[in-house]
Amino acid sequence: MPEITVLMPVYNAEKFLAVAIDSILQQSFSDLELLIIDDGSTDNSVAIVQSYTDNRIRLVRNERNLGITATLNKGITLATTDLIARMDADDISLPERLRKQYEFMQAYPECCLVGSRTATISEEGSIRWEDKPESDYTYYNLTFFCAIYHPSVMYRKSIIEAAGMYKLPYAEDYELWCRLARQHKLHVLPDILLHYRLNSNSTSTNLKQQEYSQAELNQILANLKYFTGQSYRIPHSFVECFRYNYKPLLAEKSVSSIVACLKELDKITYAILAKENVNRDIVKIKEAATLKKQHISHYFTHKLPVHKALLLKFRLQFSL
Repeated sequence: MPEITVLMPVYNAEKFLAVAIDSILQQSFSDLELLIIDDGSTDNSVAIVQSYTDNRIRLVRNERNLGITATLNKGITLATTDLIARMDADDISLPERLRKQYEFMQAYPECCLVGSRTATISEEGSIRWEDKPESDYTYYNLTFFCAIYHPSVMYRKSIIEAAGMYKLPYAEDYELWCRLARQHKLHVLPDILLHYRLNSNSTSTNLKQQEYSQAELNQILANLKYFTGQSYRIPHSFVECFRYNYKPLLAEKSVSSIVACLKELDKITYAILAKENVNRDIVKIKEAATLKKQHISHYFTHKLPVHKALLLKFRLQFSL
């Protein structure tokens, strides 16, 4: 019996599928099963999988297209191991990925999920940018955005099943991570272990982008209410600012609104600090909040007209 199940959903992924499969089969940690679930592909995806003779590959075909959430839950149920590594059919796992994540999960049995840093690549495979999350800030940052890349994670099947598995059709990973973070330790390794590919079929670039964005927004609002209370209300432009979309707040052209937004961030931070949690680290939460405020302040002081930027600096100096 293998030590790890690599779960790879596939839907019309012929363009990059072989590269993704090869990146798993060529891992330095080889004691694995590659569970590929084809979700009703109409291209050559199935033929590509069937062309491999490696007995570690296990192909399951859905009778009809079920969608990503149902397919992932099916894969979790079918996995023969407790440790499951997620993998997408257009990404590349670097050779040491599974070994490093396996060793971490063995060393820290209290951790239910470990992700990694990623490099985002173009369709052609060139690196566009590197993601640089600070692992110690993951718990705080999850309040405002999905701070863990879905195809970078390894998690424990038993805990995922006990938590109710994936539930939403969009932003299914973000919702699950937030649920897990309420009760279990999460971690992100500092190494770049995955190349995350941007392509024309990605959720982030296709016609479903609006639905995904709305689901993510709904999760952020749910997070804020979890920490501050169910009656909590906040301006839309503030929420967008917290998720690094500054345009709505900038369009208001109001120094007072920016100062109020940063004060609201302080209020949320205090609520996060006050909430008992296995991931709570008071020092790191304060550090993460300070960095977030600095990032927001820097943006607006460089985007506002000079006279308003000076006023903002003055107000921030004496208001926060």
